[in-house]
Amino acid sequence: MSQKIQHPTNDPSLVSYHRPEIFALLPQLERAEDCWTLFNSDGLGKAKSKYLHREPAEPNAAYTARLERSTYTPIYRDSIRSYAGLLSRFQIIDAPPSMEENDYNVDLQGSSMQSFLTMVDETVLRDGGCFLMVDMMPDSGADNFFDQMNDGRHPYLISIRRADVINWQVSYEQGMERVEKVTVRQLKSTVDVKGEFGSSVEPIYYVLTPGKVESYRLVKTNASRWENQKIDEVATGMPIVPLVWYGATTSRFAQGDLPMDGLADLSIQHFQMRSDLAELLHKCAMPVPVRRGAPLGPNGLPDRLVLGPNTAVDLGEGGEFRFAEPTGKSLERHQSEIKHIEELMDRSSLNFLYGANVKTATEASLRASQVTSSVAALIRNKTSMFKTLLRLWAWYSGEQDSVTAESGLAVNDSLISKPLEASEVAQLVNLMRNGVLSKRTVLDELQRGGVLDPDLVIEEELDRIEQEEPVAVSEPTEEPDESEAVEPDDSEANDEPDESEDMVGG
Repeated sequence: MSQKIQHPTNDPSLVSYHRPEIFALLPQLERAEDCWTLFNSDGLGKAKSKYLHREPAEPNAAYTARLERSTYTPIYRDSIRSYAGLLSRFQIIDAPPSMEENDYNVDLQGSSMQSFLTMVDETVLRDGGCFLMVDMMPDSGADNFFDQMNDGRHPYLISIRRADVINWQVSYEQGMERVEKVTVRQLKSTVDVKGEFGSSVEPIYYVLTPGKVESYRLVKTNASRWENQKIDEVATGMPIVPLVWYGATTSRFAQGDLPMDGLADLSIQHFQMRSDLAELLHKCAMPVPVRRGAPLGPNGLPDRLVLGPNTAVDLGEGGEFRFAEPTGKSLERHQSEIKHIEELMDRSSLNFLYGANVKTATEASLRASQVTSSVAALIRNKTSMFKTLLRLWAWYSGEQDSVTAESGLAVNDSLISKPLEASEVAQLVNLMRNGVLSKRTVLDELQRGGVLDPDLVIEEELDRIEQEEPVAVSEPTEEPDESEAVEPDDSEANDEPDESEDMVGG
Protein backbone atom coordinates (compact mmCIF):
# COMPACT_ATOMS: atom_id res chain seq x y z
CA MET A 1 0.00 0.00 0.00
CA SER A 2 2.99 2.26 0.44
CA GLN A 3 3.47 2.05 -3.35
CA LYS A 4 1.48 4.91 -4.85
CA ILE A 5 -0.42 3.97 -8.01
CA GLN A 6 -1.36 6.84 -10.28
CA HIS A 7 -4.27 5.16 -12.05
CA PRO A 8 -7.85 6.46 -12.26
CA THR A 9 -10.17 4.91 -9.70
CA ASN A 10 -13.51 6.49 -10.62
CA ASP A 11 -13.79 5.65 -14.33
CA PRO A 12 -16.06 2.59 -14.73
CA SER A 13 -14.74 1.98 -18.25
CA LEU A 14 -11.24 1.21 -16.94
CA VAL A 15 -10.14 -1.97 -15.24
CA SER A 16 -8.67 0.12 -12.38
CA TYR A 17 -12.14 1.24 -11.25
CA HIS A 18 -12.72 0.95 -7.48
CA ARG A 19 -16.04 0.07 -5.94
CA PRO A 20 -17.25 2.83 -3.60
CA GLU A 21 -17.13 0.45 -0.61
CA ILE A 22 -13.43 -0.30 -0.92
CA PHE A 23 -12.56 3.26 -1.93
CA ALA A 24 -14.10 4.58 1.30
CA LEU A 25 -12.06 2.07 3.34
CA LEU A 26 -8.67 2.91 1.81
CA PRO A 27 -7.73 5.58 4.42
CA GLN A 28 -8.50 3.16 7.26
CA LEU A 29 -6.58 0.35 5.58
CA GLU A 30 -3.58 2.63 5.05
CA ARG A 31 -3.64 3.73 8.70
CA ALA A 32 -3.88 0.10 9.84
CA GLU A 33 -0.87 -0.87 7.74
CA ASP A 34 1.13 2.08 9.08
CA CYS A 35 0.42 1.00 12.65
CA TRP A 36 1.23 -2.61 11.81
CA THR A 37 4.61 -1.72 10.30
CA LEU A 38 5.43 0.73 13.11
CA PHE A 39 5.30 3.67 10.68
CA ASN A 40 8.11 2.08 8.69
CA SER A 41 6.34 0.40 5.76
CA ASP A 42 8.71 1.97 3.24
CA GLY A 43 11.82 1.21 5.29
CA LEU A 44 12.58 4.91 5.84
CA GLY A 45 10.10 5.78 8.57
CA LYS A 46 8.41 8.40 6.39
CA ALA A 47 4.97 7.46 7.72
CA LYS A 48 5.75 9.40 10.91
CA SER A 49 5.29 12.66 9.04
CA LYS A 50 1.65 11.71 8.31
CA TYR A 51 0.78 11.88 12.00
CA LEU A 52 3.35 14.39 13.33
CA HIS A 53 2.89 17.56 11.31
CA ARG A 54 5.40 20.35 11.06
CA GLU A 55 4.56 23.29 13.30
CA PRO A 56 4.38 26.85 11.93
CA ALA A 57 7.82 28.47 11.71
CA GLU A 58 9.51 25.23 12.82
CA PRO A 59 12.88 24.86 11.08
CA ASN A 60 13.21 21.82 8.85
CA ALA A 61 16.22 20.53 10.80
CA ALA A 62 14.31 20.77 14.09
CA TYR A 63 11.30 19.00 12.56
CA THR A 64 13.48 16.18 11.22
CA ALA A 65 15.15 15.78 14.61
CA ARG A 66 11.75 15.65 16.30
CA LEU A 67 10.63 12.86 13.96
CA GLU A 68 13.78 10.88 14.68
CA ARG A 69 13.29 11.20 18.44
CA SER A 70 9.67 10.01 18.26
CA THR A 71 9.06 6.31 18.80
CA TYR A 72 5.93 4.23 18.22
CA THR A 73 5.08 1.49 20.71
CA PRO A 74 3.98 -1.81 19.06
CA ILE A 75 0.85 -2.32 21.18
CA TYR A 76 -1.38 -2.47 18.10
CA ARG A 77 0.68 -5.17 16.39
CA ASP A 78 1.18 -7.16 19.59
CA SER A 79 -2.57 -7.12 20.30
CA ILE A 80 -3.37 -8.47 16.83
CA ARG A 81 -0.81 -11.23 17.23
CA SER A 82 -2.31 -12.12 20.60
CA TYR A 83 -5.78 -12.39 19.08
CA ALA A 84 -4.42 -14.47 16.19
CA GLY A 85 -2.78 -16.79 18.71
CA LEU A 86 -6.23 -17.73 19.99
CA LEU A 87 -6.94 -19.24 16.56
CA SER A 88 -3.59 -20.97 16.09
CA ARG A 89 -4.53 -24.39 17.49
CA PHE A 90 -6.45 -26.38 14.91
CA GLN A 91 -6.62 -29.75 13.21
CA ILE A 92 -7.32 -30.45 9.55
CA ILE A 93 -9.85 -33.24 9.10
CA ASP A 94 -9.95 -35.50 6.01
CA ALA A 95 -7.85 -33.27 3.77
CA PRO A 96 -7.06 -34.28 0.17
CA PRO A 97 -3.86 -36.37 -0.06
CA SER A 98 -2.08 -33.72 -2.14
CA MET A 99 -2.76 -31.11 0.56
CA GLU A 100 -1.32 -33.38 3.26
CA GLU A 101 1.74 -34.14 1.14
CA ASN A 102 2.43 -30.44 0.55
CA ASP A 103 1.58 -29.21 4.04
CA TYR A 104 5.10 -27.80 4.35
CA ASN A 105 4.72 -25.58 1.26
CA VAL A 106 1.10 -24.66 0.62
CA ASP A 107 1.81 -21.30 -1.07
CA LEU A 108 4.94 -22.20 -3.11
CA GLN A 109 6.88 -19.80 -0.89
CA GLY A 110 7.89 -22.23 1.83
CA SER A 111 5.01 -21.60 4.25
CA SER A 112 3.42 -24.48 6.10
CA MET A 113 -0.32 -24.58 6.57
CA GLN A 114 0.12 -23.51 10.20
CA SER A 115 2.23 -20.45 9.42
CA PHE A 116 0.16 -19.54 6.35
CA LEU A 117 -3.14 -19.50 8.25
CA THR A 118 -1.54 -17.61 11.15
CA MET A 119 -0.44 -14.84 8.79
CA VAL A 120 -3.92 -14.82 7.26
CA ASP A 121 -5.51 -14.49 10.72
CA GLU A 122 -3.31 -11.49 11.49
CA THR A 123 -4.25 -9.86 8.19
CA VAL A 124 -7.95 -10.47 8.82
CA LEU A 125 -7.78 -8.85 12.26
CA ARG A 126 -5.85 -5.89 10.87
CA ASP A 127 -7.84 -5.22 7.68
CA GLY A 128 -11.20 -6.69 8.66
CA GLY A 129 -10.89 -9.43 6.07
CA CYS A 130 -8.70 -11.19 3.55
CA PHE A 131 -9.15 -13.01 0.26
CA LEU A 132 -7.79 -16.48 -0.38
CA MET A 133 -7.42 -18.00 -3.80
CA VAL A 134 -6.64 -21.52 -4.97
CA ASP A 135 -4.56 -21.84 -8.13
CA MET A 136 -2.83 -24.66 -9.98
CA MET A 137 0.85 -24.86 -10.83
CA PRO A 138 1.64 -24.31 -14.54
CA ASP A 139 1.15 -27.22 -16.91
CA SER A 140 4.25 -29.36 -17.32
CA GLY A 141 3.12 -30.95 -20.58
CA ALA A 142 1.87 -34.24 -19.13
CA ASP A 143 0.04 -36.48 -21.60
CA ASN A 144 -2.43 -38.02 -19.17
CA PHE A 145 -3.89 -37.58 -15.71
CA PHE A 146 -1.56 -40.17 -14.13
CA ASP A 147 1.55 -38.34 -15.36
CA GLN A 148 0.05 -35.06 -14.22
CA MET A 149 -0.41 -36.35 -10.67
CA ASN A 150 3.19 -37.61 -10.56
CA ASP A 151 5.05 -34.67 -12.06
CA GLY A 152 4.96 -32.60 -8.87
CA ARG A 153 2.12 -30.30 -9.91
CA HIS A 154 -0.36 -29.50 -7.20
CA PRO A 155 -2.71 -26.67 -6.20
CA TYR A 156 -1.45 -23.90 -3.96
CA LEU A 157 -2.91 -21.08 -1.88
CA ILE A 158 -2.64 -17.34 -2.47
CA SER A 159 -3.39 -14.68 0.14
CA ILE A 160 -4.66 -11.38 -1.27
CA ARG A 161 -4.98 -8.21 0.78
CA ARG A 162 -8.33 -6.52 1.04
CA ALA A 163 -7.10 -3.32 -0.60
CA ASP A 164 -5.96 -5.24 -3.69
CA VAL A 165 -9.46 -6.54 -4.57
CA ILE A 166 -10.75 -3.31 -6.05
CA ASN A 167 -13.97 -4.39 -7.78
CA TRP A 168 -16.45 -7.25 -7.66
CA GLN A 169 -19.93 -8.29 -8.71
CA VAL A 170 -22.14 -10.73 -6.83
CA SER A 171 -25.59 -12.16 -7.48
CA TYR A 172 -28.05 -14.05 -5.32
CA GLU A 173 -29.73 -17.29 -6.36
CA GLN A 174 -32.33 -18.59 -3.92
CA GLY A 175 -30.71 -16.54 -1.20
CA MET A 176 -27.21 -17.89 -1.86
CA GLU A 177 -24.42 -15.49 -2.73
CA ARG A 178 -22.59 -16.15 -6.01
CA VAL A 179 -19.50 -14.25 -7.12
CA GLU A 180 -19.76 -13.29 -10.80
CA LYS A 181 -16.63 -11.18 -11.36
CA VAL A 182 -13.65 -9.99 -9.29
CA THR A 183 -10.85 -7.58 -10.21
CA VAL A 184 -7.56 -8.13 -8.39
CA ARG A 185 -4.68 -5.65 -8.59
CA GLN A 186 -1.12 -6.88 -8.12
CA LEU A 187 2.22 -5.12 -8.43
CA LYS A 188 4.57 -6.85 -10.84
CA SER A 189 8.28 -6.13 -11.03
CA THR A 190 9.62 -5.74 -14.57
CA VAL A 191 12.99 -4.89 -16.10
CA ASP A 192 13.48 -1.16 -16.44
CA VAL A 193 13.73 0.03 -20.03
CA LYS A 194 16.52 2.44 -19.04
CA GLY A 195 18.94 -0.31 -18.09
CA GLU A 196 19.17 -4.06 -17.80
CA PHE A 197 19.99 -3.92 -14.09
CA GLY A 198 17.14 -1.63 -13.12
CA SER A 199 13.58 -2.61 -12.30
CA SER A 200 10.22 -0.93 -12.17
CA VAL A 201 6.90 -1.82 -10.57
CA GLU A 202 3.82 -2.00 -12.75
CA PRO A 203 0.24 -2.64 -11.61
CA ILE A 204 -1.36 -5.63 -13.35
CA TYR A 205 -5.10 -6.21 -13.12
CA TYR A 206 -6.58 -9.71 -13.13
CA VAL A 207 -10.27 -10.12 -13.91
CA LEU A 208 -11.60 -13.40 -12.52
CA THR A 209 -14.82 -14.88 -13.89
CA PRO A 210 -16.17 -18.46 -13.81
CA GLY A 211 -13.98 -20.49 -16.14
CA LYS A 212 -11.25 -17.97 -16.99
CA VAL A 213 -8.81 -15.30 -15.78
CA GLU A 214 -7.96 -12.24 -17.88
CA SER A 215 -4.99 -9.97 -17.22
CA TYR A 216 -4.81 -6.28 -18.17
CA ARG A 217 -2.56 -3.26 -17.88
CA LEU A 218 -3.32 0.42 -18.35
CA VAL A 219 -1.53 2.37 -21.07
CA LYS A 220 -1.75 5.97 -22.17
CA THR A 221 -2.92 6.84 -25.67
CA ASN A 222 -1.73 9.74 -27.81
CA ALA A 223 -4.47 11.87 -26.30
CA SER A 224 -2.97 11.27 -22.83
CA ARG A 225 -5.95 9.15 -21.89
CA TRP A 226 -5.80 5.80 -20.19
CA GLU A 227 -7.09 2.69 -21.92
CA ASN A 228 -7.19 -1.03 -21.13
CA GLN A 229 -4.65 -3.32 -22.77
CA LYS A 230 -5.33 -7.05 -22.55
CA ILE A 231 -2.25 -9.13 -21.75
CA ASP A 232 -3.45 -12.72 -21.54
CA GLU A 233 -6.42 -15.00 -20.96
CA VAL A 234 -6.18 -18.34 -19.15
CA ALA A 235 -8.92 -20.95 -18.81
CA THR A 236 -9.39 -22.39 -15.33
CA GLY A 237 -12.03 -25.02 -15.95
CA MET A 238 -13.78 -23.93 -12.76
CA PRO A 239 -17.51 -23.17 -12.89
CA ILE A 240 -17.03 -20.62 -10.10
CA VAL A 241 -14.54 -17.92 -9.19
CA PRO A 242 -11.88 -19.68 -7.04
CA LEU A 243 -11.71 -16.81 -4.55
CA VAL A 244 -12.87 -17.10 -0.93
CA TRP A 245 -13.60 -14.23 1.48
CA TYR A 246 -12.48 -14.60 5.10
CA GLY A 247 -14.07 -11.79 7.08
CA ALA A 248 -13.55 -10.77 10.68
CA THR A 249 -17.11 -9.65 11.43
CA THR A 250 -19.26 -11.01 8.60
CA SER A 251 -19.20 -13.75 5.99
CA ARG A 252 -20.71 -11.61 3.23
CA PHE A 253 -18.31 -11.19 0.34
CA ALA A 254 -15.91 -8.24 0.83
CA GLN A 255 -18.06 -6.74 3.60
CA GLY A 256 -17.33 -5.82 7.21
CA ASP A 257 -15.46 -3.15 9.14
CA LEU A 258 -12.02 -3.14 10.75
CA PRO A 259 -12.35 -4.61 14.27
CA MET A 260 -9.09 -3.08 15.54
CA ASP A 261 -9.57 0.37 14.01
CA GLY A 262 -10.29 1.96 17.41
CA LEU A 263 -7.04 0.60 18.80
CA ALA A 264 -5.19 2.00 15.77
CA ASP A 265 -6.58 5.47 16.50
CA LEU A 266 -5.59 5.21 20.16
CA SER A 267 -2.09 4.03 19.28
CA ILE A 268 -1.61 7.01 16.95
CA GLN A 269 -2.87 9.39 19.64
CA HIS A 270 -0.50 7.70 22.10
CA PHE A 271 2.36 8.20 19.63
CA GLN A 272 1.56 11.90 19.26
CA MET A 273 1.28 12.48 23.02
CA ARG A 274 4.55 10.68 23.72
CA SER A 275 6.24 12.72 21.01
CA ASP A 276 5.00 15.97 22.57
CA LEU A 277 6.15 14.84 26.01
CA ALA A 278 9.57 13.87 24.69
CA GLU A 279 9.88 17.28 23.06
CA LEU A 280 8.98 19.03 26.32
CA LEU A 281 11.49 16.96 28.24
CA HIS A 282 14.12 17.61 25.60
CA LYS A 283 13.69 21.38 25.75
CA CYS A 284 12.38 22.21 29.21
CA ALA A 285 13.30 19.51 31.68
CA MET A 286 16.97 20.53 32.03
CA PRO A 287 17.41 22.69 35.17
CA VAL A 288 18.71 26.21 34.43
CA PRO A 289 21.38 27.67 36.78
CA VAL A 290 20.45 31.07 38.25
CA ARG A 291 23.15 33.29 39.78
CA ARG A 292 22.44 36.59 41.50
CA GLY A 293 24.92 38.97 43.12
CA ALA A 294 28.02 37.82 41.20
CA PRO A 295 30.95 40.29 41.29
CA LEU A 296 31.59 42.22 38.09
CA GLY A 297 34.87 42.04 36.23
CA PRO A 298 36.92 44.83 34.64
CA ASN A 299 34.67 44.80 31.59
CA GLY A 300 31.59 45.35 33.68
CA LEU A 301 30.36 41.77 33.19
CA PRO A 302 30.43 38.86 35.61
CA ASP A 303 32.94 36.11 35.01
CA ARG A 304 31.92 33.09 32.94
CA LEU A 305 30.09 30.51 35.01
CA VAL A 306 31.66 27.04 34.93
CA LEU A 307 29.84 24.10 36.50
CA GLY A 308 31.45 20.79 37.28
CA PRO A 309 33.43 18.93 39.91
CA ASN A 310 35.95 20.91 41.98
CA THR A 311 34.46 24.27 40.98
CA ALA A 312 33.17 27.11 43.12
CA VAL A 313 30.91 30.10 42.57
CA ASP A 314 31.88 33.50 43.99
CA LEU A 315 28.95 35.55 45.20
CA GLY A 316 28.78 38.96 46.80
CA GLU A 317 26.98 39.76 50.01
CA GLY A 318 23.31 38.80 49.68
CA GLY A 319 24.03 36.78 46.54
CA GLU A 320 22.19 33.59 45.59
CA PHE A 321 22.83 30.58 43.38
CA ARG A 322 20.23 27.94 42.55
CA PHE A 323 18.78 25.77 39.76
CA ALA A 324 15.44 26.81 38.31
CA GLU A 325 13.06 24.16 36.97
CA PRO A 326 9.79 24.59 35.03
CA THR A 327 6.95 25.19 37.45
CA GLY A 328 4.09 24.66 34.95
CA LYS A 329 1.77 21.64 34.95
CA SER A 330 2.35 20.76 31.30
CA LEU A 331 4.62 17.78 31.94
CA GLU A 332 2.37 16.35 34.62
CA ARG A 333 -0.68 16.86 32.44
CA HIS A 334 0.92 15.09 29.49
CA GLN A 335 1.97 12.16 31.65
CA SER A 336 -1.52 11.70 33.12
CA GLU A 337 -3.10 11.92 29.65
CA ILE A 338 -0.70 9.31 28.29
CA LYS A 339 -1.57 7.02 31.19
CA HIS A 340 -5.28 7.46 30.44
CA ILE A 341 -4.75 6.57 26.77
CA GLU A 342 -2.76 3.49 27.76
CA GLU A 343 -5.66 2.34 29.95
CA LEU A 344 -8.02 2.73 27.00
CA MET A 345 -5.61 0.75 24.83
CA ASP A 346 -5.49 -2.03 27.42
CA ARG A 347 -9.28 -2.29 27.28
CA SER A 348 -9.10 -2.71 23.50
CA SER A 349 -6.41 -5.38 23.67
CA LEU A 350 -5.89 -8.64 25.54
CA ASN A 351 -3.87 -7.16 28.41
CA PHE A 352 -6.79 -7.52 30.82
CA LEU A 353 -6.54 -11.31 30.48
CA TYR A 354 -3.23 -11.08 32.31
CA GLY A 355 -4.50 -8.90 35.14
CA ALA A 356 -3.73 -5.44 33.76
CA ASN A 357 -6.15 -2.73 34.91
CA VAL A 358 -8.81 -5.20 36.06
CA LYS A 359 -10.71 -3.78 39.01
CA THR A 360 -13.23 -6.50 39.81
CA ALA A 361 -14.02 -10.07 38.83
CA THR A 362 -17.24 -8.88 37.18
CA GLU A 363 -15.33 -6.48 34.95
CA ALA A 364 -12.89 -9.21 33.97
CA SER A 365 -15.77 -11.59 33.21
CA LEU A 366 -17.54 -9.02 31.01
CA ARG A 367 -14.39 -8.26 29.06
CA ALA A 368 -13.63 -11.95 28.65
CA SER A 369 -17.17 -12.48 27.34
CA GLN A 370 -16.62 -9.81 24.70
CA VAL A 371 -13.40 -11.46 23.57
CA THR A 372 -15.03 -14.89 23.59
CA SER A 373 -17.86 -13.65 21.39
CA SER A 374 -15.50 -12.01 18.89
CA VAL A 375 -13.17 -15.00 18.73
CA ALA A 376 -16.11 -17.38 18.37
CA ALA A 377 -17.30 -15.41 15.32
CA LEU A 378 -13.80 -15.56 13.87
CA ILE A 379 -13.67 -19.32 14.42
CA ARG A 380 -16.97 -19.79 12.58
CA ASN A 381 -15.80 -17.66 9.66
CA LYS A 382 -12.43 -19.41 9.56
CA THR A 383 -13.90 -22.91 9.51
CA SER A 384 -16.41 -21.92 6.82
CA MET A 385 -13.66 -20.35 4.72
CA PHE A 386 -11.38 -23.37 5.00
CA LYS A 387 -14.15 -25.80 4.12
CA THR A 388 -14.65 -23.98 0.81
CA LEU A 389 -10.90 -23.66 0.29
CA LEU A 390 -10.39 -27.38 0.81
CA ARG A 391 -13.03 -28.26 -1.78
CA LEU A 392 -11.50 -25.90 -4.33
CA TRP A 393 -8.15 -27.57 -3.75
CA ALA A 394 -9.69 -31.02 -4.28
CA TRP A 395 -11.40 -29.79 -7.44
CA TYR A 396 -8.12 -28.61 -8.95
CA SER A 397 -6.25 -31.79 -7.99
CA GLY A 398 -9.03 -34.16 -9.04
CA GLU A 399 -9.46 -35.54 -5.51
CA GLN A 400 -13.15 -34.81 -4.99
CA ASP A 401 -13.74 -38.38 -3.80
CA SER A 402 -11.39 -37.87 -0.85
CA VAL A 403 -13.50 -35.01 0.53
CA THR A 404 -16.19 -36.01 3.01
CA ALA A 405 -18.91 -34.13 4.82
CA GLU A 406 -16.59 -33.85 7.85
CA SER A 407 -13.65 -32.46 5.85
CA GLY A 408 -12.56 -29.10 7.11
CA LEU A 409 -10.91 -27.37 10.03
CA ALA A 410 -11.46 -27.98 13.74
CA VAL A 411 -10.26 -25.00 15.79
CA ASN A 412 -9.52 -25.61 19.46
CA ASP A 413 -11.06 -22.85 21.56
CA SER A 414 -9.59 -23.95 24.89
CA LEU A 415 -7.43 -20.81 25.06
CA ILE A 416 -10.52 -18.63 25.51
CA SER A 417 -12.40 -20.99 27.81
CA LYS A 418 -12.35 -20.59 31.57
CA PRO A 419 -10.09 -23.24 33.15
CA LEU A 420 -11.86 -25.83 35.28
CA GLU A 421 -11.28 -25.79 39.02
CA ALA A 422 -10.46 -28.90 41.04
CA SER A 423 -13.98 -29.10 42.48
CA GLU A 424 -15.51 -28.94 39.00
CA VAL A 425 -13.24 -31.73 37.79
CA ALA A 426 -14.27 -33.89 40.75
CA GLN A 427 -17.96 -33.27 40.00
CA LEU A 428 -17.51 -34.35 36.39
CA VAL A 429 -15.76 -37.55 37.45
CA ASN A 430 -18.52 -38.35 39.96
CA LEU A 431 -21.22 -37.77 37.34
CA MET A 432 -19.44 -40.18 35.02
CA ARG A 433 -19.12 -42.86 37.74
CA ASN A 434 -22.81 -42.53 38.55
CA GLY A 435 -23.74 -42.97 34.90
CA VAL A 436 -25.16 -39.47 34.48
CA LEU A 437 -22.53 -38.39 31.90
CA SER A 438 -20.70 -40.44 29.29
CA LYS A 439 -16.93 -40.79 29.15
CA ARG A 440 -16.86 -38.89 25.87
CA THR A 441 -18.69 -35.90 27.37
CA VAL A 442 -16.42 -35.80 30.42
CA LEU A 443 -13.26 -36.02 28.31
CA ASP A 444 -14.52 -33.24 26.04
CA GLU A 445 -15.25 -31.00 29.03
CA LEU A 446 -11.86 -31.74 30.60
CA GLN A 447 -10.12 -30.87 27.35
CA ARG A 448 -12.15 -27.71 26.89
CA GLY A 449 -11.41 -26.73 30.48
CA GLY A 450 -7.67 -26.99 30.01
CA VAL A 451 -7.18 -30.12 32.13
CA LEU A 452 -6.25 -32.33 29.16
CA ASP A 453 -3.84 -31.51 26.37
CA PRO A 454 -5.65 -29.68 23.52
CA ASP A 455 -3.85 -31.93 21.01
CA LEU A 456 -5.22 -35.10 22.62
CA VAL A 457 -7.51 -36.98 20.23
CA ILE A 458 -10.59 -38.01 22.22
CA GLU A 459 -11.54 -40.85 19.84
CA GLU A 460 -8.14 -42.49 20.22
CA GLU A 461 -8.29 -42.16 24.00
CA LEU A 462 -11.74 -43.82 24.08
CA ASP A 463 -10.41 -46.68 21.95
CA ARG A 464 -7.53 -47.20 24.37
CA ILE A 465 -9.97 -47.25 27.30
CA GLU A 466 -12.11 -49.90 25.59
CA GLN A 467 -9.02 -52.02 24.90
CA GLU A 468 -7.82 -51.83 28.50
CA GLU A 469 -11.17 -52.59 30.19
CA PRO A 470 -11.62 -56.16 28.77
CA VAL A 471 -8.08 -57.00 29.84
CA ALA A 472 -8.85 -55.90 33.38
CA VAL A 473 -12.06 -57.97 33.45
CA SER A 474 -10.50 -61.12 31.97
CA GLU A 475 -7.68 -61.30 34.54
CA PRO A 476 -8.39 -64.22 37.00
CA THR A 477 -8.83 -63.40 40.63
CA GLU A 478 -5.97 -64.83 42.70
CA GLU A 479 -6.99 -67.19 45.52
CA PRO A 480 -5.44 -66.37 48.88
CA ASP A 481 -2.66 -68.68 49.99
CA GLU A 482 -3.59 -70.98 52.88
CA SER A 483 -0.32 -70.17 54.58
CA GLU A 484 -1.26 -66.50 54.51
CA ALA A 485 -4.78 -67.04 55.86
CA VAL A 486 -5.75 -64.65 58.57
CA GLU A 487 -6.13 -66.36 61.92
CA PRO A 488 -8.68 -65.15 64.45
CA ASP A 489 -7.44 -62.85 67.15
CA ASP A 490 -6.97 -64.49 70.55
CA SER A 491 -8.45 -61.51 72.28
CA GLU A 492 -11.68 -61.93 70.38
CA ALA A 493 -11.77 -65.61 71.29
CA ASN A 494 -11.23 -64.86 74.97
CA ASP A 495 -14.06 -62.39 75.03
CA GLU A 496 -16.58 -65.13 74.24
CA PRO A 497 -17.86 -67.14 77.23
CA ASP A 498 -16.63 -70.70 77.56
CA GLU A 499 -19.65 -72.99 77.33
CA SER A 500 -17.82 -75.91 78.95
CA GLU A 501 -17.11 -73.95 82.12
CA ASP A 502 -20.72 -72.85 82.38
CA MET A 503 -21.95 -76.41 82.12
CA VAL A 504 -19.56 -77.62 84.80
CA GLY A 505 -20.39 -74.77 87.09
CA GLY A 506 -24.01 -75.47 86.62
